[in-house]
Amino acid sequence: MEELITPFNDYPIEFKELNPEDFESFNVPDKIIIEPNTDGYINEVLQNAIELSTKNTVVVNAGVGQGKTYSIIQLVKQYYELEEYVIFIASPYMSLVQQYYDKTIDCGIPEDKIYRYENIGTNRDINPEYSKVHILTVNALLGNPGEDALINSQAKRDYINQMVKYCEESNKKAVFIYDEIHDAIHNFKEEYIFTLWKWRNVIHKNLIISATFNEASKIVIQYLANLTDKNIQLIESKRIRVPENQSELYLHYNNSQYYNYNDESIVNLVKLLIEHEKDIDILSYSKILADNICKNTAEARSIGNVLIQKSSA
Repeated sequence: MEELITPFNDYPIEFKELNPEDFESFNVPDKIIIEPNTDGYINEVLQNAIELSTKNTVVVNAGVGQGKTYSIIQLVKQYYELEEYVIFIASPYMSLVQQYYDKTIDCGIPEDKIYRYENIGTNRDINPEYSKVHILTVNALLGNPGEDALINSQAKRDYINQMVKYCEESNKKAVFIYDEIHDAIHNFKEEYIFTLWKWRNVIHKNLIISATFNEASKIVIQYLANLTDKNIQLIESKRIRVPENQSELYLHYNNSQYYNYNDESIVNLVKLLIEHEKDIDILSYSKILADNICKNTAEARSIGNVLIQKSSA
């Protein structure tokens, strides 16, 4: 199949840049450009670029696979070892809470010092004030009830109010980490942003991490930076290719205006891939086309039939 392959090695890796001029009326020094190590990871240079004691909103714009989450957990560990801080990791999805929980334990933080979202309102034997690391959802932090309720539950409101009061009375500084912020932007509705102002007396730093910022991201960054005296630090990682870390992905293009379940060029391509023992994923722009491929498997010269024959072989 080598004659069919045109490598993408010479194509630039495009991404949305964030620059100081995007944040007028905010205090934004020159953007810091960091470069991954030879293995493609940014942890060491990222740690050196962030000043833990500085009150600001740090925006980390780094590529997929550069070890962003690992780097964040290492920052969590550093803050954990400092007495005056309480750390809140805000996950875009409830399903990721377990992942952050496991990674936090793996870095050496004791399990009984980690408070997780599932404990809110269900386990009253665990006092959140005794935990230095809290893992919850963005919606819980914002007081956003999501799509299935009109208001956030009383238990979640009580939890937020309790932790705000605890930080104020104990002179603790709150650090908020928004990992994979691109998956949570839609949760930052204007009516819920002001819930974060409860933390205005204790918030020390926001860490906002993503590989895919967009225009909407800038609004969220501005909202959050208002809580850190309008101080923003921009850190951008160079996008480099590390071939040994890349998946072997082959994309097939043709210029047909229409496709059908028995499209000859696709049928022949699928057969060729099967002959070369390649794994195949078919992504369809059209639900109708996808349905037709699945429904029309009896015809010998159809995409569905070729795939059925492979799976039953």
